[in-house]
This record gives sequence, C-alpha cells and structure tokens, in this order.
Amino acid sequence: MIKTKEWAESLNIDTQDALPPSENIMESYCRTASEVAVRTVMLHSIVAAASGIDRERITGWLQDQNLWEQASPRERSLLQSPRRFKEDSSGAQWLQEAQWALLWTIQRVENLGLPTKRCDSIKLVDEIMPVLGGDDIDSFITSAEFRPAAEISAENDRVSRLYYYARKAADKEEMPEDLIYSVLHNRFWAFRWLINNEPWDDVDMGIDDLNFD
Repeated sequence: MIKTKEWAESLNIDTQDALPPSENIMESYCRTASEVAVRTVMLHSIVAAASGIDRERITGWLQDQNLWEQASPRERSLLQSPRRFKEDSSGAQWLQEAQWALLWTIQRVENLGLPTKRCDSIKLVDEIMPVLGGDDIDSFITSAEFRPAAEISAENDRVSRLYYYARKAADKEEMPEDLIYSVLHNRFWAFRWLINNEPWDDVDMGIDDLNFD
C-alpha cells in the first residue's frame, strides 16, 4: 500500500515537518492564546483520568485553579461518572493528539509533521504541561502566545486537506498504511475549534464545507 508521504505529495500537499508560511493568512481566530492554553489543560486532565489518575484529585485541582467551569459538559460528565468514563476512556486518550496540535499553535511544540506517529507523551507530561494536582497554572496560561498566523494557516490548510482526502480514501478503503487516522482526526478537531466558535463538544467535524478537488 501507498505511504502517507507519497499519498500526500500526489495530492500536492506539503510533507515537510515545518511548513513554509501560508500566503492566505487567517486574519483572526475565534480563540485567544490564553483560551487555547486553558483548553490544553482541560484535555490534559481528561487524558490523565483516562490513564488512571484519580478523577476526584483532578476535579479538585481544576476547581482550585478556577477552571472547572471551563470544562465542557461532556468532560464534566466523564470526570464525574465512573461508568461513562470506563466506556469512553479509550477514545479519551486520543485527545492527547488534539492537545499536542493546540500546544503547537502556542509555540510549546516545535512541529507537527505528518500524522504517521503519536505525539511525544513523555515530553508533554514531563516538560510542557503543568503538574496535575500540583502546579499553579497562571503562568502557563498568561504566557501563552500564538506562533505567526501564516504558520498556523499553513498547518490548518494541510490538516484540513489531509482529513478531507483521508475521509474520501476511507470510503474506498484506500487509506495509506502508515497514516494514523485518530491522530489526524484529533488534529482536525483542534484546528476546527480554533478557527470557529462552536463549543468544544459541538465542533463540526464534517467535510461538507471543505472542497479541495
């Protein structure tokens, strides 16, 4: 089967790790850099709970940091319902890929590259994110700054194109063998949330408004 790099290049999609800035710059986002930082903390909390960290400890820490109200309805339900979390924990762990993409937009991750490998979870936990249940997050949030808009625009374009064509390839059972769809799906979710005003739980993941043919 074809590899992701060959597949992307056949569709005129740039495969470099660091993309050249886009000429079609998004003039604004629907989120601030601080909001993005807060969202990465929320995703970090859900992934941690899915990995076995005590949910009550996480919930208490979020409340102490005045972040509990920033959790989406689904996130609050997951953290408060042991049964539902057990049912959803596998999918919740993939949210780390959305977190990684958002961290890239605020310059905490160097590059994304193609969705052919999972993020560096050890670096994410040990070096990038505040310690759950311990660290104060004020400096993490207030110091967040977007990377240049032209860079975000270029990566958003690549992710959107890859997602669009991957959905079409999946319909024909022609997905590249090394593409990790859950990585791509969560990156797309992150960028859609960034540039639109839907709540996190309600981000439109359809491709009807995308057209790259």
